[in-house]
Amino acid sequence: MKGFLEQRGVPCLLRNEGPSMYPSAAFGLRVHVLVPEDWLTVARRMVERRRRARPKRVVPLRPRRRVG
Repeated sequence: MKGFLEQRGVPCLLRNEGPSMYPSAAFGLRVHVLVPEDWLTVARRMVERRRRARPKRVVPLRPRRRVG
């Protein structure tokens, strides 16, 4: 999410609730994306649009035929 917002010019930081100095959602720990108050409405709109966007169609690959 941080990369998504930063690519679009929204400044943000990560804050984790765990003991690590590196933010990570591993082991069920929460990571919060912090956005300046001035950017909050813009960031919320971007995230909401991203959630509503239809997922891209995934085309399954055919198994390779063995030559032999």
